Amino acid sequence: MAAFYYLTLPIFGVLGLLGWLALAGFWFLAVVTTVLAMAALIGRNAYARAAVTGILAIVAAVAVWHANWLDIYLKSQLWLHQDSLSRLASAHQAGTLPTNTALPWQIRYLSIDGHAHHQTGSNTDALYLPMWENWRGEAGGGLVHLNEPPDKDTIIGTAAGGVGWPDRYLGNGWWWVEGG
Repeated sequence: MAAFYYLTLPIFGVLGLLGWLALAGFWFLAVVTTVLAMAALIGRNAYARAAVTGILAIVAAVAVWHANWLDIYLKSQLWLHQDSLSRLASAHQAGTLPTNTALPWQIRYLSIDGHAHHQTGSNTDALYLPMWENWRGEAGGGLVHLNEPPDKDTIIGTAAGGVGWPDRYLGNGWWWVEGG
């Protein structure tokens, strides 16, 4: 269940009907498995083990339910690919990165189109990796590398018809941005 949250909810934010059915199925399976395990332990007169199993299941469920999966996902991806992302950021800072450069295959999945997009504006010099975009092209989100901390005028194009503002600092000049 934690893997489902980790791999799906942080990026897409919204699940379709099948996604919600799968999520409900995972929760149902977790509850049924826990109840069956506790019943088996009670049947063997292992009451303390049954109580510990129930308590651990509740703690795990609360942890999964209340975890900030977007933060966990983004920070783990930055940690896993720190070398590739550092090289990309260095090329961006040096000004040697083309406008829409193809990402190395190891990190290509971090962008919906496999490219890093150089964006410039009045106060913006950004390298944007689009991680999601809605089907109408009105909203999106992704990783953005900024050479300087953002201010109120830092605007990032997150989709063809949407803009966003960096709102979550992830480290080493990388920010999370989403908007519509």
